[in-house]
Amino acid sequence: MLTKKRKTHLRYLAEESERPLTPYELAQRRPIFGTGEPPPEMAELANRQRIHVFADGARPEPTVHRVDGHGDRLWRVDVPVGPEGQVALPGSTALRSEPAELLSEIDPHMGVGSWRPEWNDLFYVPRVLPSRRQEPVRRMHGGRVRLDGVHGLEGVFDPDDRSELNETSFPWGNVGKIINSEAQHGSGVLIGDRLVLTAGHAVPWADAAAGNWWMRFVPAYYNGQSLHGAGVESYVSDVRGYHPSGPNGDTVGYDWAICRLYEPLGSQLGYFGAKTYTSAWNGQPWWINMGYPINMWFRGASFQGGIPVIEADDDINGGLEIEHQGDCTPGNSGGPMFAFFGDQDPRVIAVQYGYQAEDEGGPVNIAAGGAGMVTLILWGRSNWP
Repeated sequence: MLTKKRKTHLRYLAEESERPLTPYELAQRRPIFGTGEPPPEMAELANRQRIHVFADGARPEPTVHRVDGHGDRLWRVDVPVGPEGQVALPGSTALRSEPAELLSEIDPHMGVGSWRPEWNDLFYVPRVLPSRRQEPVRRMHGGRVRLDGVHGLEGVFDPDDRSELNETSFPWGNVGKIINSEAQHGSGVLIGDRLVLTAGHAVPWADAAAGNWWMRFVPAYYNGQSLHGAGVESYVSDVRGYHPSGPNGDTVGYDWAICRLYEPLGSQLGYFGAKTYTSAWNGQPWWINMGYPINMWFRGASFQGGIPVIEADDDINGGLEIEHQGDCTPGNSGGPMFAFFGDQDPRVIAVQYGYQAEDEGGPVNIAAGGAGMVTLILWGRSNWP
């Protein structure tokens, strides 16, 4: 755990008098419906699936074939690839920085508010799907067995209170799935015009050190592609993480990273704001968690509201560890904990990290947030338009 210290030299954006809207208050608000059609750039992405291949310098020549038995509806596109066989858009830079370096490169006029485009609907309470949870199967002698592949139940505080979303409205459709070159699956959230916030351990740092890495972000992911349209996704061009000064080193409280996308998805879909958490909010069931668990019953995003923070530990370099008992399993890492701070203003306070089985108060899930996370977002908005 981090050492508890309440003073920080980083930007501290929480006010003791502020609080988010409660689940009851959100339920009383009527949806705000969009006023127009998506921008042309959005329609272009939605209707065209892009692939990226390495082809040894020669221009690849794709071939298109009709698949027999499906009339004119199903086609196969074959694209030759090079000997590496890689089909992805590689990233450029992946760096970790010291706090002082980030602070010196922030536009002092930059804000961390959210933004919704006028064309997109806003729902204060998302539309959830019926559960497809697969219950354990009974053996002949009476025991119960879970199906193969249904694992990672650590981090679930029985019963599992998550629901599944099939949702494109703001802000629910701005959370997405992350897949990377190290075969890791995680979650992330749009936080700027072309910025995604995620967990630091969702970044393929080892591949990046070797100079060959990629990350793919798909907002409103559902069963293989985005609900916004087949091509509404982007690879990551650059990543900036955080190396805290001092003896704590690489701890949970600093497990966040900001990603720059090749495609400016946030400028088309909108994005979340951010807020520094304060302990005055401990114990209040205000928080929402979203993410993309794997090997469960979810085809889309998981959603759980009404989560209280049990305890929050921070230090002088802006790291923060938030303990909670919201339900999370592998793949939820990097997913946002957030709430609405006023109308149309969702703010992220932390991103999910993982599960701790042994704690003074019992098992907990832990999310990473704090003034350092907000500072990293400010750096991204200042330097990666």
